[in-house]
Amino acid sequence: MKILQNITTSSPIFRYMTAVYSTTAHKAQIDNFPGMDWTSPNSPDNLKKENIITNLNNLFKYCINPITYKFGTSNIKLTSVYRTKEVNKLIGGVENSQHIYGYAADLILLNHSTSVLFNWCRLNIPEYHQLIWEYPEIGDFNKYTNKFSWIHISYIKGDNFKINSVSSTDPKIHKAYEDENTFFIDGFTHNIQLANQQLLEE
Repeated sequence: MKILQNITTSSPIFRYMTAVYSTTAHKAQIDNFPGMDWTSPNSPDNLKKENIITNLNNLFKYCINPITYKFGTSNIKLTSVYRTKEVNKLIGGVENSQHIYGYAADLILLNHSTSVLFNWCRLNIPEYHQLIWEYPEIGDFNKYTNKFSWIHISYIKGDNFKINSVSSTDPKIHKAYEDENTFFIDGFTHNIQLANQQLLEE
């Protein structure tokens, strides 16, 4: 893999390589570095290396760092941050994923449920674009499996309208959030208030 020099995020906790490392990319021997998708002068500007780095800096500064200060580095695991288009496709991400532009991170708490992390972010992070409680029915982190729920959080400068969502394949979860403020699209219920852990225990 290529090594990019003199690029760091503003985070005093996580290094740049933490943001770009991908197990999928490593196994497939793919260079997962910002700028790899900017292949010609006609490519979109938001795929340029410098723009992606700026986005990652903002994401860490305004979202990831506050979470880490609260819960501690030993309790936070970033499962996915930046992805090239090729890596995103291999992972099964949506075509125009926020991860491609350095806007988003997926993360878990090792010693708490994902609902705790979602609710803390919802109540304590002043600015973010979107916060998603991802597939809570799968269950919380378990070191014996690679299938568990996670939180998706994104930051887009000038476009942080703080939409709060749950994604799930369980109709019961979506039904529980139905009210005059929420709406359902393609497996997501948007405009939820807080993650309700009790739904998983009923």
